[in-house]
Amino acid sequence: MEVKTDKINGVDVIYLSGRMDASNAPEFDEKMKDVMEQAKGKIVVSLKELEYVSSAGLRSFLAIAKEIKKKEGKLAFAEPTEQVFKVLKMSGLNTVLKICSSMEEAMQE
Repeated sequence: MEVKTDKINGVDVIYLSGRMDASNAPEFDEKMKDVMEQAKGKIVVSLKELEYVSSAGLRSFLAIAKEIKKKEGKLAFAEPTEQVFKVLKMSGLNTVLKICSSMEEAMQE
């Protein structure tokens, strides 16, 4: 899995690509902690190029969402692939996490 960060119009954007599983979910956690320390408001995680997410990745998504909520920040996940969205839906996380079909929608949330 590859994790890239960017800042667009004051919003921190995290781009995930490849496969997210138990072997690399901690890498995402560490990157998110770094971003959260510096972020002042909203964070968007782009799932457009994430091919697969395991239960370890789902736990990371949920843990980060809870942490950001504690800090009264906002988090949105954007453009999940069909496979990743299917996993989010089967796990029920699509009802807990803010998941947007486009980056524009995520940036406005």
